[in-house]
Amino acid sequence: MGRGQSEYSVWHRQEALRLQRQSAAAEETAERQRRLRETEDGKATAQRLNEDLSAQVGRLESILRRGLDREAAIDLNTLVRGDEFPPLDLGSDPVAASPPAWKAPPEPAAFTGLFGARTRYEQRLAAARDAFERAQVDYDRAEEARQERVHEQTARYEAARRAHEDEVARHNRRLAELASGLRNRDRESVQWYLELTLSRTFLPEGVPHVAELAYSPQGEQAVVRFELPSVEVIPPVDSYTYVATTSTLREKKRPMAEIAQLYRSVVSQITLLYMRDVFESDPELDNVELAGHVRSVNPATGQWEYPCLVSVATDRATYSTLSLHDVRPDVCLHHLNALVSRHPHHVEAVTPIRDFDLARYSFVENVDVVAGLDSRPDLTKMSPTEFEHFVRQLFEASGLEGWTTQRSGDDGVDAVVINRDPLVGASLSSKPKGIWGSLVLVTFASSLAPWTRSAPVAESSSRRRGSRVDAGPRHRRTAGSSSLTARGSGTW
Repeated sequence: MGRGQSEYSVWHRQEALRLQRQSAAAEETAERQRRLRETEDGKATAQRLNEDLSAQVGRLESILRRGLDREAAIDLNTLVRGDEFPPLDLGSDPVAASPPAWKAPPEPAAFTGLFGARTRYEQRLAAARDAFERAQVDYDRAEEARQERVHEQTARYEAARRAHEDEVARHNRRLAELASGLRNRDRESVQWYLELTLSRTFLPEGVPHVAELAYSPQGEQAVVRFELPSVEVIPPVDSYTYVATTSTLREKKRPMAEIAQLYRSVVSQITLLYMRDVFESDPELDNVELAGHVRSVNPATGQWEYPCLVSVATDRATYSTLSLHDVRPDVCLHHLNALVSRHPHHVEAVTPIRDFDLARYSFVENVDVVAGLDSRPDLTKMSPTEFEHFVRQLFEASGLEGWTTQRSGDDGVDAVVINRDPLVGASLSSKPKGIWGSLVLVTFASSLAPWTRSAPVAESSSRRRGSRVDAGPRHRRTAGSSSLTARGSGTW
């Protein structure tokens, strides 16, 4: 008996050990499979992230090539609206329901009248008549409500249809006016068309799509100011690797030299693409100037600025010699004598070839009005044109630069003055309203011009009316000249 128990105990221990080893082996196998799956998932994640990085860099490297595949010119006929208003849908209301039909109960046979059938028939007939009358009343009420709904829905539909047709007609009339103006080289129409073209320039996600354009019929010239992406558009990570021992993703940083080279390429490609779209969209243009700016924070002041990183001007003859499908963008800009930042990734600015805020105006040749005045000029007897030149000369006498605009198409601005002083630089556009209000502006200008001391100016300063000095929707400091362009309006 004792021997049997001993053998059983030994077997029991051995079986327990076997089961324990079997369980440990199963856990080890499960853990090995779990680590294998985790490694596979980690490698798959790293591969997916690397593919995303490669695709992102590929889109940035192919901005120009992909943009060139799109037609730049816009056929205005495709913008003509001919959309029809959808038909009126009344649901189930258009068709009236069938009115209730009278159905009398069957009359009893003649011989059944002796047993009260006639009386019961009369009762059924009266009940049927009452039910029919109630159904008729309900039908009339429902039909009246249906007709009222149909009338209201039809009235709303007709009003909406007429509004839609009026909108389509206005759109098409305006489009026809712009198309005619484009053919006749009207400034507003050409500028609208070119801005529409730039709004359709094909740019990848993450690149701002902001471009301003000023067109001048004189010389068939377009000046474009567009926004560039910041250097953050370049992925800072070069690749991802999954480390199985730590179950983590390891990032490999993109070399700064590669970031700088790729960002320079992006800046160059966008510039050339905008240039191509402007030239190809309007065969009448002869000269195009472009300036690319980037929004950034000045590390010295903490203020947002809009410095220029690239500026280029070229004519159609030079552009026609380019095969943009085959150029290296940065080398092409160098060939065009473009001004390009030496280190755009560090936001080292260049001075644009032309101040865009001045390019918006068409200036006339300056006239020396002061030379024809005596010591006490009567400003009220000046012609409007003479007075505009006189105000310009007042500002120029204080060391500012000034231009007088054309008589039309200047948004009411008569003169533009710019101070290139790096500390207080600004551009002002004057809109004198009425001769007395204009004299207020002269008083302001004469405070800047020490040689202007005429008594009539001083006497008129007490009658302040409506002279305006405009200031902007933007405040922007431009590198190089450090001129702060301010627009908006203040009353003196």
